Amino acid sequence: MEIFKIACVGIVTAVCVVNLREIRGDIALIVGLVGGIIILLCVLDSFTEVFAFFNEMISATGLDGSVVKSLLKIIGIGYVAEFSASVCEESGAKGVGEKIILGGKVIILLLSIPIIKLLLEIVTSLLV
Repeated sequence: MEIFKIACVGIVTAVCVVNLREIRGDIALIVGLVGGIIILLCVLDSFTEVFAFFNEMISATGLDGSVVKSLLKIIGIGYVAEFSASVCEESGAKGVGEKIILGGKVIILLLSIPIIKLLLEIVTSLLV
C-alpha cells in the first residue's frame, strides 16, 4: 500500500530532523523540506484517479467544468497553505505560518463565492 511508503518516508524524515536539529538546524530544515517533497511526489500518481473521478462527475451530472475547476483550486490552495504553514512552524516562524493559513482561507472564500451563487440560483429555481 502507498500509505506505508509515505509513512516510512515521514518517520525517517522526522527522526533525521530531530537528530539533526541539535547539531545543525539549517540542514534539519532542508532534510524536512526534502522529505516533504518526496512524500508529495509519492502522492502525485494518485491525482490521476482524482481527476478521472471529477471528469466522470462532470459528464454524469452535466455540471459546468468551471465549478469543478474551482473546487480543485480550493482543495489545492488548502493543501499548499497547510504545507507551507507547517514548514514555517517547523522552522520556528509560527506566526508567519498562521498568516499563510489566514491568507489561504481568504482566497478559498473568494473562490467559493461563484459556487455559493450557483447553489443559491439552483435553490431559488427549485422553489419557484
